Amino acid sequence: GDQSTLLMSATIAGILASASASQSSVTPSSIGGGGALAGLVAGAFLPFVLAKVSNFCFRHHVTATMTNILCGGGVGMSVGLFMHLSGLAQLLSLLTGMIRSMMRWTRFVLPEDGGRILMPWLVGFIFQILRDVQRSWTTSFSRLPSVLYESPILQVQGGQCGSQPMPVPMGLGFLHGCIFVYGSKVGWDHSLFLPAILLEMDSAPFGQEASLFGAIDECALVMVCAGICVGNLVLPPSSTKRKNQVREKGKSGMASLSWQALKTNILCGDFIEAAYPSMERSVIINGFAYIAAGLSTEILLQRRVLSTAYMPLFVAIWISNDRWGMGIACFVAFVVSLCGTLLANAVSIHRQ
Repeated sequence: GDQSTLLMSATIAGILASASASQSSVTPSSIGGGGALAGLVAGAFLPFVLAKVSNFCFRHHVTATMTNILCGGGVGMSVGLFMHLSGLAQLLSLLTGMIRSMMRWTRFVLPEDGGRILMPWLVGFIFQILRDVQRSWTTSFSRLPSVLYESPILQVQGGQCGSQPMPVPMGLGFLHGCIFVYGSKVGWDHSLFLPAILLEMDSAPFGQEASLFGAIDECALVMVCAGICVGNLVLPPSSTKRKNQVREKGKSGMASLSWQALKTNILCGDFIEAAYPSMERSVIINGFAYIAAGLSTEILLQRRVLSTAYMPLFVAIWISNDRWGMGIACFVAFVVSLCGTLLANAVSIHRQ
């Protein structure tokens, strides 16, 4: 079919499904819901339904104008209404709240009134299992020394990232940071992390609109890259390149890339790819990048810090629910990666 028809139909279906999910009374305000997932699912249904309707109109010699009306408006409205009347939109809204709770390590809350949700008995059964798992997790950690899952410095900010935080074992945040660094190299950043950030931020409760994964993105990727770029500017990786940079007044390839990347990281919260050549060149830089990401993410996860990337650094700190925690995590990520780059470049210069 025509691309404009598909676009219009998808827009109508997505708006109706998202509105149904966002206005759902099924999801309690304590965990929030969201309509983005419902809109995405509605859009995924469209190609199949459009193909059926187009073939039907072709076989029965429906005029082109009427076919466009049916495909552009009728299919979009039908898919949107199906999402609403079937309860699938409400189910996806509840699923969004569940995903947010899992990402932020807070307890699930299942509403007593199931409303028009799809298969309420199955949803109740699954949520009961998940709550039992969470209860067992909390009970198990209560029997362990508190030093294994909390610290006087790394404290959850009460009521700012969920009213019922779950205990998080020390070291899990470090693992999160390492996964983010590795994932950014293999393409997970845009295929997994950014969609997860969208779902986490979608219709979040008041005061929790930012994202824990967004804060991890800012520290584990953006600030780590900024530290590597500053290290390459302060001490280039070899004496030859350093002389060339001085002679050309910083216009060499390494200096130009590092300077442009540093500005983009600090002012836009993006361009993490600039650190990859340095990480591939040096095992030391690569190792310190993982350490910087792990340490900063440990702070973020233990304190449940919410923020986002793709914004100027001062804005990312200002919108955070825990500005001190966000600022410290950014500082740790920057300084550790900077020190690792300076060390690696000093070793490179010494060897030459």
